[in-house]
Parts: sequence; C-alpha cells; structure tokens
Amino acid sequence: MKFILENKKGLFLCITISIVSYIFQYIETLIFNSKIFDVLIISLLIGILVKNIPKNIPSFFSREDKAPKFVSKNLLEFAVILLGFNINFSILKESGISLISISVISVFFGMLLIFLLCRTILRLDKTVSILVATGNSICGNSAIAAMASVIKSPSNHVASAISFSAAIGLIQVIFLPILFTVMSITEFQYGVVAGLSVYAVPQVVAASFVIGNEAGLIATQVKLLRVLMLGPLILMVGLFYKKDNADVFSNNKISTYIPWFVVGFILASIIGSVEIIPESLINIINNVSKILFSISMAGIGLTVAFKDLKVSALKISFAVLFSSVLMIGFATVGIILFNL
Repeated sequence: MKFILENKKGLFLCITISIVSYIFQYIETLIFNSKIFDVLIISLLIGILVKNIPKNIPSFFSREDKAPKFVSKNLLEFAVILLGFNINFSILKESGISLISISVISVFFGMLLIFLLCRTILRLDKTVSILVATGNSICGNSAIAAMASVIKSPSNHVASAISFSAAIGLIQVIFLPILFTVMSITEFQYGVVAGLSVYAVPQVVAASFVIGNEAGLIATQVKLLRVLMLGPLILMVGLFYKKDNADVFSNNKISTYIPWFVVGFILASIIGSVEIIPESLINIINNVSKILFSISMAGIGLTVAFKDLKVSALKISFAVLFSSVLMIGFATVGIILFNL
C-alpha cells in the first residue's frame, strides 16, 4: 500500500495509457473490422511517445517515479502466470500428427536459426537475439514479454524487439495473401503458411480469414500449436541462459534459472488443460492477463528513450524479415514432406 501511495501518479499514468490503448484498438476494429495492431503494441508505442515528449505532462501523472519499472517487471510476471490458463493442450488431439510435427520442428529450429543469425551474423546483443527469435518463432508480443522477464532483458531491448517485429508483421498481413493468388496453393496450405509465419495471433486472423474460412481456421490452429511451445522454451531458456557468464551448474539455486513465474505459468497451463475451471472464468482470466500485459507494456514504454530504439534498428528489422521468410520456408517444406 505504501508503494502505491508513493507512486500513485506513475501507476495512474500506466493505467491511463492502457485504457487509451483499448480505445484505440476499439476504433481500429470499427474501421478495419480486425485487430491489426494488438493492444500490447499500442500501449508500448504510446508509452514511448509519452516518455519522449519534451513538454510537461499533467501534474496528476508522473514519468519519474518507480511505477513504470514495477509494472514492467512485477506486474508483467503475474500477467505471464495468468497467460498460462489460456493454453489448452487439448488442441493436440484435434491437430493430427502432421500439423503438430510441422509446428514443433519449425518453432524449435526456427528459434535456433534466428538466434544464430542475430548473434553470429548481425552481431546483436544476446538478449535482443533471444527476444527476436522467441517472438517470431512462437507467438509475438506475449512471448517476447514472457521471455524478457526470464532473461532480465532491458526495456529498450523489449521495445525494439516488439516494435520492429510488429511492423514487419503488419507488412505480412498486407502482402502474404498475395501468395494465395500468385501460387497454386489450397486454402488449407495457405492456412499452414500463415499460421507458421505471421507474427501475432490478431495478425494471423487478419491475414488468413481474408482468404477464406478454411484458411482462417487452419492458420489459427497452427498458430495455437506454436503458442503451446512457449512453456517448454521459456523453461529451457530459463534453465540454460547464462547471465553475466554465470555457470548453470554452479552452486546457484535452481530458482535463479527457473523463475517462480515460469513454474506458475506451467502449472496454470496444466490447470487450464484439464478443464476443471469453467470456460467463462478462463475467459475472464485471459482478459485480466491481457489488461495486465497492456499496463506492463505502458511501463516498458515509459522507460525507453527514442535514441535507444535507433540502435540496431536496421539489423533487428532485417532479422525479423529473415524470420518471416524462414518460417514460410519451413511451412512450404512441411507441406511437401507431409503431402498436405
């Protein structure tokens, strides 16, 4: 309570940015009949703008107290746990071995190759490389946010990974449907390509249902299979990621490498999958998680300066573009190998 009272202006600012972001998304849905920009990216961008405007902001707000750092870490970790309730492993029963195989292989090898490109060729920072690889091989903004908490990534790295990935994702939404008209592929095949390659879930929906209902349903299903990989991957990275050259097999506690909220996320995923919680309550938890993510993104934005985003902007954009092409390649090879 003392912390809230001392930092109420900063907390109010983060919450206000989140509310404004939802209003923007509502207007966006009315205009485009689709959520092109996720509320998380909107919150992040507004937070960055508010942080960097030279003029003073109203006195009932504050950009300088401890609230932005609190929500970008503590609140974000709690949001990650709640995200787990929305993951249901029952989709594995519905997908068939072909789609499961393509998704799992693409995610794991995609993340590895994207990370290697970022580190060895583009010479990007390790944390940025992990975030770009995670977001573009799994499920976009939420995956980056979850992984950022595991590897203790600086706010400017999170902002860069999300901003440039979302921008390339928007380009995919516009141009990927052209593949359907240029190439002789079925709606099912297009759904596999879109589900494996497009950055975020709302963008997958926008890029696939425009082709047809079958394409949209398959794309969404494949995307959700990618989302299922988030738990295993953040667990693996949390276990083996070396912070400041620390040895994972040293005397450090295991909690150093498997954060408490990762365990909470996995437990929540299991609970969500056994269906002991009513679907109506799961929907409420999912909405609360989304709101907390939005507030956290506002907090991250409020700690990022424009000059921090300029660093490695071109390299990150290239890495994201490469990621898109790579995942499309994985989808194409999978379609051929499994004769889909």
